[in-house]
Amino acid sequence: MRTRVVLLAVAALLLAFRIWYFERLGSWLWLMLITAAVQFTVIVAGVVALRRRPDSRVGVILLAWGLFVVLNGPGTAESGLLLAVEGALQPLYWTLLAHAMLTYPDGRTHSRRERVFLTVTYLWPLFWLVPWLFAEPAWMVVCPADGCPANPLLISPERAFVVHWYDVNDILAVGLGVWFLALVVLRRRGMAAPQRRSAAPALWAIGVLSAAYLMHVGLGLFNVTDGHLWAVMWWVRRLATLLVPVGLLIALVNTKLARADVAALLVRLRTADIAELQSGLAALLRDPSLRIVAGAAGEADGTDLGDGYTMHHHRSARTEDPELFEAGVAAARMTIENARLHRQVHAQLAEVRASRERLVQAADAERRRVERDLHDGAQQQLLGVGMALETARLEVPDTHPAAAMLDDASGQLRHSIDELRALARGLRPAMLTERGLPTALAELRRRARADVALDAAGVPRLPADVETAAYFVVSEALQNAVRHAPGARVHIRVTFGDGELTVQVRDDGPGGADVDRGSGLRGLADRVTVAGGVFSVQSPPGGGTTVEARIPAAPMARTE
Repeated sequence: MRTRVVLLAVAALLLAFRIWYFERLGSWLWLMLITAAVQFTVIVAGVVALRRRPDSRVGVILLAWGLFVVLNGPGTAESGLLLAVEGALQPLYWTLLAHAMLTYPDGRTHSRRERVFLTVTYLWPLFWLVPWLFAEPAWMVVCPADGCPANPLLISPERAFVVHWYDVNDILAVGLGVWFLALVVLRRRGMAAPQRRSAAPALWAIGVLSAAYLMHVGLGLFNVTDGHLWAVMWWVRRLATLLVPVGLLIALVNTKLARADVAALLVRLRTADIAELQSGLAALLRDPSLRIVAGAAGEADGTDLGDGYTMHHHRSARTEDPELFEAGVAAARMTIENARLHRQVHAQLAEVRASRERLVQAADAERRRVERDLHDGAQQQLLGVGMALETARLEVPDTHPAAAMLDDASGQLRHSIDELRALARGLRPAMLTERGLPTALAELRRRARADVALDAAGVPRLPADVETAAYFVVSEALQNAVRHAPGARVHIRVTFGDGELTVQVRDDGPGGADVDRGSGLRGLADRVTVAGGVFSVQSPPGGGTTVEARIPAAPMARTE
């Protein structure tokens, strides 16, 4: 607020100085008073636009336009160099005005032809610098009673050249004016209906101003000397100049543009609930009575938003700006549909997780049943057969032919029992249940046919599903290393901290393992995921393989 007040105060002081200076020209005083009023209006419009629409550059352009005219003009410079520079910069008056109009409402160009036009007009002052190389100051500006300072850029006075330059400049000005009007027409055709309505005052003002300017140039080209006609053109230009910034300001402050506001609404309501959606639509459509309720749409004031929601609103919200209304309804429907899909996806993910957990639990239950059956059934029966064979062997002399056959049968039976016990341990080792993960992994390392280093010290007892998942991660990774990287060194590291069990199995083999190519690793990934953990495999070709699982867990209370 303080900055705006200071800026307006400085502008007022500069305008006062400008009026005082031009008072030296006698009859020009009343002209400067009118010009000062117009330019102060432009500056106020720029300041207000900056405050109300800080996202738009039009306010900055209007402010620059107003301050440029305040700081520039015939006779305001005391040095010849500044006077020449001021004279050369005169085209910026029209350039800044065209910039504000062509870049409404956001202060940015929207096509290549607009950028080319503005580039040409901003280079126009270079053309205006040329005559100052061959003109006396009095030929270019109105000097005060005591005369203008000397022109330090003067090379040689050439009055004929300056006259021809004015003719060329007038033709150039007509061409730029027609070009500008064509761009304004094209810009208006590209605007949405609400945007055209909001910009109508500024568009009409710029049209009148451009027409007056072209007529002014035409009067100069045809050497018209009618003073009344010149006076009419002057008043029309001043009035139109006043209306352009006022019209742009009204459009910037009071108009909501459909595309910008709906896009902002979509960004703001990506995760909004119904209350936030209702508030956003009410602000967008300027209807404080707008309500979103669950139920069927009414015939008069209800609009269906989908998923059982209806928007009740004032009838004018639809009729005053149909494009904005339809855009807002589309944004609301998209928000509601996204929320519905979000809920549906979450429900499906929850069902998938529950289904995977049930499958793993069923597999564990079946594994325990098979383990129990093998231990209590087949293993006991084979032990009984082995005892019978040993009894029969005692009854047969060593020299009897059947002795060798009985010894061979006993050996094969012992081998089968060992394989059966290994199978039972693979289902779920009794040592894992009875003594915990570190001891079970030490036994797994002892039986491994590879060079294995184990680091699992300090890992407490954990829930059965966590210990089982960790055990099978190590078992499967160890088997893969033995199978696909014979002779490789394997390092097993198991740690627990901050409520998370980390299992890492790393080998220095050839690498190239892929979770998607093997059912074993995919099964481990499913088991770890069901336990709430994260499973990963890093196996670049030639860089070894690292299998890692991170599973959240809480230590079990120790029982005496």
